[in-house]
Amino acid sequence: MPLRSDWSHSTCSIAHAADVLADPWVLLVLRELFSHRTGFDEIRDATGAADSVLARRLRTLAEHGLVVRRVGGGYDLTEAGRATLPILHAYARFTAATDPDGPWGLRIACALCGSEAVTADWCPACAAPLTAETTTWSRPSMGGEPFRLVAEVAA
Repeated sequence: MPLRSDWSHSTCSIAHAADVLADPWVLLVLRELFSHRTGFDEIRDATGAADSVLARRLRTLAEHGLVVRRVGGGYDLTEAGRATLPILHAYARFTAATDPDGPWGLRIACALCGSEAVTADWCPACAAPLTAETTTWSRPSMGGEPFRLVAEVAA
């Protein structure tokens, strides 16, 4: 018996996106790619995924055009992969809103003006879109200092 349904041929855009993105490992892999961790070992160590699990998820992301494998190793986000950023932001904002006293450490801010994000896709102060180029994250697991997200796009 399959663990979940196959929505790959659904005409519903949400179901189709869920078929690719509604997997916790996929979300964690995307988080690491945005955080400049692009090597297989770096991603595995940061997520705790088994080699076989990570290989499957990276293969799925590549099949759907979200990542490309670099010659010599490592993975890069494509334009489609970068388009998942608001989804990751929405997850982080949801967690902060539903458990504000929790130990959640991902801080999302506008790189242009420094304001903390209160939505998934726009800066509340300067109204700039929160893209890979205009967003910083602060993660305790990465030292807590703000860093810019991966901005280059793979072909």
